[in-house]
Amino acid sequence: MCDELGDLDTMMEYIEEAGSTTLCAFDGSGCDEKSLGYLEKMKTKNKEDIAAQLTRLQGMEGDSMKMELKDWLKKRIRILKNLDRLANQHDTGDEL
Repeated sequence: MCDELGDLDTMMEYIEEAGSTTLCAFDGSGCDEKSLGYLEKMKTKNKEDIAAQLTRLQGMEGDSMKMELKDWLKKRIRILKNLDRLANQHDTGDEL
């Protein structure tokens, strides 16, 4: 798996996406302080705002930036994907 996915970050992203999970869970477990603050802020947004923010951040993924900022970008994208998935489950009547 390491050969196919390359570095640890790519592998973690794959695992989180394939498992529909994230290290920073909806209930705040596994979150660092900065991620928890972002999660709490984004929980108050509606589905359209979350989708718009996700699109905006995904558009920045190819941009050149310092590693710290790239890591923070990836964390926010994972949080938003999780929130978006939960919102879609809620809309279809699936349990959260």
